[in-house]
Parts: sequence; C-alpha cells; structure tokens
Amino acid sequence: MKSALGLACLLPALCAADPVTAFDAGKVAFQVRYKEETSPYRVNAVFLMPGETLSLEIPGRDPGHYGIESGTGAAVPDSGKRQHPDGARAWKWKAPDSAGLYPLKVYRDSSADTVLFNAFVMVPISEMKGEYLRGYHIGDYPRSPLKSLDFYRAPKGFIKMDVRTARAYVSPHFRLGQFVCKQTADLPAYLVLKERLILKLELVLEKANRAGYACSTFHVMSGYRTPFYNRLIGNVKHSAHQFGGAADIFIDANPEDGEMDDLNGDGKSDAEDSELLFNLVDAMSLNEFFLPYLGGIGKYSKNQSHGAFVHVDVRGFRAIW
Repeated sequence: MKSALGLACLLPALCAADPVTAFDAGKVAFQVRYKEETSPYRVNAVFLMPGETLSLEIPGRDPGHYGIESGTGAAVPDSGKRQHPDGARAWKWKAPDSAGLYPLKVYRDSSADTVLFNAFVMVPISEMKGEYLRGYHIGDYPRSPLKSLDFYRAPKGFIKMDVRTARAYVSPHFRLGQFVCKQTADLPAYLVLKERLILKLELVLEKANRAGYACSTFHVMSGYRTPFYNRLIGNVKHSAHQFGGAADIFIDANPEDGEMDDLNGDGKSDAEDSELLFNLVDAMSLNEFFLPYLGGIGKYSKNQSHGAFVHVDVRGFRAIW
C-alpha cells in the first residue's frame, strides 16, 4: 500500500488552487431540481445506481425554451410532470448499467447559460467481497444507523475514482478527487459523496469570499473515510465522514502552504483563524435558506498532527463542538 501522502504527487492538479481573482460563484440565471436538491450552479454532480432513473426539472414559470443533451441514453420529457407552454421543463434519464462518468447538459436557448451535470454511476455495495470492493479496503459499516436516521445508513454504492474522474468537477469550485479517503494513493479508489454536502460547501465558499477571505476553493483535509480508515485513526463509530456527508476544511490561498491562512492578520495560523471560519458557517445556519444544509460544525486548533481547520457536515440536525 502506498502512503496517502503520495496522493499529492499522483494528482497534482488537485493540490493547487486556481489563481484567486474576483470571485465567481458559478451560478446561472435558472435553477435545476434533481433528487432532493435544487441547484443554481453551472456545474453539478449526481450519484446514481446502475439503471437508476434521474429526474431533472426547471422550477418556475418564466418564459423560455429549455433543452437537455445526453451523450449516453436519451433524456425524455417526464410525462408525470406538468410541462410549460414553451416546451419541456422536466425530463427523465436512465443511468447506464456500467459504472462511470456520464455528462448531461441542461440549457436555455434564450441565453448562453448551460448547466453541466456530471452523472457518476456507482459500483453497487453488493459487489463487495468481505471488507473489500474490487481490492479496495472499505471495511464494515455499522449495522444500525445512528438514531435510525437515513443519513447514517450504509451507502448503496461507491463512486469509482480514477485519474480521469478525480479531476472531474462536482461543482464550480470542487473536484471529485478532493474528497477521496486518504488511506492510500493507489487508484482506482472508491468513495461516497452526498450531493448536499457539495452544495453546502459552495454556499460557504461564496460567503467566505464575500467576507473578504479570498479563495477559489477550500482545502479539504478530510472528506470521505472508509469504515476501515475511520477505525484505523480511532474516530467515532458513526462518523459522518463514512457516509460522504462531511468535510474538514480550511482556507489555503495566501500563501498556499498546506495550512489555514492567517485570516485575522496577526501573523499566525492558529485556532483564532479556524474560529473565524467556524463563526461564518455558524451564522449561516440562522438563515432560512440554510435549513436544508444543517449539520455538525466543529473548530479545531493546530497540533502536531494537523493545522487549524473546521468540520462541516449535512447530518440534518444542528450539532456544535
């Protein structure tokens, strides 16, 4: 097994932030509803089981013609939805039977706005042999979900990550490879990621830039963790990281050095900087628009093992530490 530290050499494009200029939130003039989410972003990710049907819908009644393009399989109007007089506003697309990345595009012909959906078809958990999926050590998920919440149920499948998909964007400012478990640098690897976590990170990133903390992405110190790796590092049994719904993040743009930026300008990277990011996220949770993204939030100081960072997740209820 290669050291996880080798991941930086294997995927160099994921380690360097884009040059920070005026922040572009990556939004378009319309929204798309899919699964249980609604997104205004020009790039999105959706994670599907083989053969699963994905529904996409343009909410609202504004005039204009919309369309959808799919490179694999036909997207057809959803007969179960009331369509707009100007044409289809809701479609269904059936995912292929083979795991992989299948892009879809939703567009509005009255503007240059195009929304890319990177549809990742997952490998079913039923393919696991013991604790392994195609040779990758996953481990065992807890048999019972914490508090009977769906968030803590074992995943139905896993996203296959190779060199190509690692570089694929899952939103305007985040790539799939940022969320892979740090247990090994070998590829392919397999991971779980919730669409809602990605949307939450985009909201927090936009808020951080508006607050004056210029950054083109967050450094994701820890995203997905396999149950094997979670146990290896001694984390709690029901860690939200195992379910693809948590990320440990910090701002690393000025300078890019693998540590939290000096956000308060006191010449140090420490707990006071993580507290500023923590307070920013905590304040967002008081707003109604942020209710779907409620979850845990924790602030961590710098120690011998890691720098200062903030934990965020989408467990569905407020938890603070």
